[in-house]
Order: sequence, then structure tokens, then C-alpha cells
Amino acid sequence: MKFSHMVLGLSCLVTGLTVQAQEHVAGYPQRSISLSVPYGSGGSTDGIARQFARLLEAELGQPVVILNQPGATGTLQMGNLARAKPDGYTIGFYSYSTATFTSQLLKVPYKREDFELLGGVAEFSYGIVARPDSPINNINDMIAKAKSDAGVFYGVTGAPNNFPFLQLQKVTGGRFDQITYKSSAESINAVIGGFVDVALQGPSEYVELVKAGKLKVVASASNYRLPWFPDTPTIKEQGFDFGITGIIGIAAPKGIPEDVKNRLQAAIHKVVSSNEYGKFLVNRFGIKSYPASAAEFSTYIDDGYSIMKNMITTYDIKGL
Repeated sequence: MKFSHMVLGLSCLVTGLTVQAQEHVAGYPQRSISLSVPYGSGGSTDGIARQFARLLEAELGQPVVILNQPGATGTLQMGNLARAKPDGYTIGFYSYSTATFTSQLLKVPYKREDFELLGGVAEFSYGIVARPDSPINNINDMIAKAKSDAGVFYGVTGAPNNFPFLQLQKVTGGRFDQITYKSSAESINAVIGGFVDVALQGPSEYVELVKAGKLKVVASASNYRLPWFPDTPTIKEQGFDFGITGIIGIAAPKGIPEDVKNRLQAAIHKVVSSNEYGKFLVNRFGIKSYPASAAEFSTYIDDGYSIMKNMITTYDIKGL
């Protein structure tokens, strides 16, 4: 009797585990999902995250809760994400520049292998702005000023916004002095106040100021013309083969179950490929969606390490 009871108990246990596994495959997600963001609330990244989360939770049928984790130039959030439980209930924004550039200048508490990349989300746009009365109307004007005794002071929040100025300094011999600000709004206000000559930020940070006549756009620093300023040429169109890309995607801690990974990848791609999401990014922030698959996003990130290493070496970029 005792033996038969033991067999029956083991049988029930195996059956229970089998049912639980089947429920796991079929039932994800069964509770809310956390989406970590490397910047505070109120900025463009936060705005993108909230719209993305709204559409993702409609697709998955569970709430997607934003966790703002600013600090350490984006590496705090990525470190927290790498250490999270790999169960599919904690995902986060994954920035190209933080992953491939910042990680090679700072000692960071994670490595590429700590993440499972799930797909692309957005491609940021960048433009260079100056005051309306500034002699800088285009890239050649800016270079001319950089070669004068005054030089050019530019305001940025860090990489990759400073890349074009580092590259221009290298190839032209002009003097470009960087002033680093804690927020994009501070760098824009510094231009208006005359503390710096130009700033490089996303169009949502200055579109209303341009409309009000308080700023002018002298170049698109992206590889395409800005959707909100289609008459302003890119840096490349103005004679210099430079352009920056601010790609962000979604990642999870390495080790999430295969079925959960597949579910998330499909849901993320569906959201980012939707007309609703794409129109929101253009209309609200003047940027583009980036509906890359997990494989495409992973290749882009992996290739980025050597590209950024070459950038650091070529332009003698020091630690942050």
C-alpha cells in the first residue's frame, strides 16, 4: 500500500508539473510586465516608452508598467536589466550608443552576453540649431567660425550627440569646444542664452522654438532630412560624410524561456510595425519607428562594437 501510494503521488506530481509547463507555454503573460527606461519622465524617450507600453499591453493582454531609471549615462538601467530575473516579466529599452559606445569608455556591470535582444523600437533624429542672429547658417559657416579665434562652443548631453563635432574637428582642424549638459532642454536653453553657439538634439526639443523664431536649424545630423524640417540639408548633403544614428530597441535578461522570448518578439514587432505607432513617433517627436526583427537588431548591435571602437580610437575619445 505504501509503495502504491508513493507511485500514485509521483504520478500526480509529474502530471502537475506537465500541466504547469503547458500553462506556462500557453499562458504568458499572466501578470504585469515592467519596462525599464534609462531616462526620467517627461522627455522624448519616456514619451516613446509610454506609447509603446500602451500598445504592447493591448497586444499582450496585461499591463506594461514603466520604470524610469536615469543615471550613469544610461548604464544604471542596463545594469539593473542584466541582473533582473529572466522570466519575461522585466524587459527594458536597449540603446545602441550605451551598449556599443559608452560600455567601451566606462567600466560597466554587464556585457553583451547578458542580454537577449527582442527587436527594434525607434530611430532618433538629430539636428543642429543656432540662434537666429548667429552667423552660422550651415556647416561651412560653422567650420569657418571654428577656424577663427573664437572657435565654436557646442552644447550636448553626451554621445552620440557629440560625434559630428568630434569628426569635424578632426578633418577640418577647427576648434570645437564641448559643453556637456544634464538634459537636452538645458543645452537648448544655453543656445538661446548665448552660452554656446550651437546644440545638437532631437527635433521635439526645439520645434516650437524654431516656429517662434528663437532658433534656426542649420543641419540635420541624421542620415536623412528631419521629417519636421525637410528643407534643411543633412551634414552629408553639405559636404561631409558624417551622420549619427540613435537606435533603441528592447532587451530582456539572458535566459528567458524560449516560448516567452518568441511571444515577446512577435508582439514587439507587431506594435512597432503598426501605422498607429509609426504615425505617433513622426507626429509627436519627429522621429521614425525602427521595426527591426530580433535578429536584425542583434546584428546591428554586434557590428556596432567595432564601429564605435574605431570611432574612439580615430577621434581620441577619452573616458566619460
